[in-house]
Amino acid sequence: MIVTSITQNIHKNPSSKKIDFLHIAWYQATKRIQRLRSIEGTEIAIRLLGHGQALHDGDILFENDEKIVVVRIDACESLSIRPQNVLEAAFISAEIGNKHLPLFHNGEELLLPYEKPMHQWLIAQGYQPSIAERQLLHPFTANVDPIHHRTVQQSTKKIKLLIQD
Repeated sequence: MIVTSITQNIHKNPSSKKIDFLHIAWYQATKRIQRLRSIEGTEIAIRLLGHGQALHDGDILFENDEKIVVVRIDACESLSIRPQNVLEAAFISAEIGNKHLPLFHNGEELLLPYEKPMHQWLIAQGYQPSIAERQLLHPFTANVDPIHHRTVQQSTKKIKLLIQD
């Protein structure tokens, strides 16, 4: 079967049908073309042609009278950082972004896939990152999309930033 778009998510529209999970890693969620196999052996070809489309945990890829095939993003070894304030969160986010590493958030927790050099760097900077098994579900994204730049006019405003200790 070929999936070209996602229309439903089981977290928003629960179903009483039998669930056949399609387990993927976090980095597979943004791949536009891939061939995968569900737990029960259903072969699925994914061809997401829309701009910015991605798979999300709970997406329903297929549905018939008996079952649904649902995406499950697996947990992986991750670095978890809990910034003390917004400024610290901004600094950590900027540094991770400068290294072109993927960054995710879950509530007040910043998450990134575990990498030993990044773990050591965070410790050297005085942070207390922990290693944990987490689902990386909510990525931070930058607005550097070429289409975005074609439609948005330059509009900058001077914003005063007051930092108090």
